[in-house]
Amino acid sequence: MDPSVILKGKRQVIERFGPWTAHCIHLGAGLYTSDLPQPDTRLRRFLQIATDITAKPLEELRVLDLACLEGLFGIEFALHGAQVLAMEGREANLAKARFAKEALSLSDLELVLGDVRALDTQHYGQFDVVLCLGILYHLNTPDVMDFVQRIYSVCKRLTIIDTNFSLSDEEAYAWNGKTYWGKYVREHDDRDAAKEKLRKSWASLDNVRSFLLTRASLCNLLRHVGFTSVYECLNPYEYHNPDWPRPPKDERSVELRDRLTFVAIKGGRQRLISSPVTEASAELDRPERPEYLVVGPRPPPRDLRSKVGQFIPERLKRALRATTRR
Repeated sequence: MDPSVILKGKRQVIERFGPWTAHCIHLGAGLYTSDLPQPDTRLRRFLQIATDITAKPLEELRVLDLACLEGLFGIEFALHGAQVLAMEGREANLAKARFAKEALSLSDLELVLGDVRALDTQHYGQFDVVLCLGILYHLNTPDVMDFVQRIYSVCKRLTIIDTNFSLSDEEAYAWNGKTYWGKYVREHDDRDAAKEKLRKSWASLDNVRSFLLTRASLCNLLRHVGFTSVYECLNPYEYHNPDWPRPPKDERSVELRDRLTFVAIKGGRQRLISSPVTEASAELDRPERPEYLVVGPRPPPRDLRSKVGQFIPERLKRALRATTRR
């Protein structure tokens, strides 16, 4: 597309829907959706995870980008030849993604206006890779649990979840016979009208509060719905730039507790052969407070200390006693 046409279209989008708030997308000819281009290291992370885990060429993958915001991640996969369906609940965000799609002539990218809470296989089918990036912590109970269940149903192999989580297990919620811990956070004022909620592009669609699962409860939930393995991505490293991106100053945003990229795999459960007792035992939930964490160093058992003392030379013993007296 001609650079002058891109610039004109960008101005028209901004006049109607406001400037891009999050996704800095290259539109060609050195032009970006943002006037101050900034790197986004999440792109490398999510793309690498997808290729490493699926072990397929990107052009063979069908990808679902949930709550795609302004479309950056779905666009990246589409540029590599993947068949991408990107779903977004706000028309303003979708219009910006649609503009980038047209500027880049991406025929493999389908943009859908919709609520991710209504996700199902009947309408959307299944996907090799599901991107759940920055949406999980904007859902309330029980929607957040139901949503993870729906993700599992449409996922064929891999789900990438990038999310904030609560560091405190302050409140509990029971779902399908299991208890999950976390913290409720405010998304909107009780008096906000529907239009006001939609205007807040970095908040939930309509729920006044959301439930931030703890790290342990999220891992347990992913296993409970059927994912056979859950990992946390350490590399490629994601650099957290303190200056980019930022939500608009007039918007209420979720209190950032902590954030990780979780990798959930939908595989086939394996039967253990060498240990029937282990095979017969139930798989354990991840505890909220791991039993291996202790406050301060544990002194060795008294009998062990006496045995160790037998092997310490007498000269070293005298030196240690002298140091203690000082």
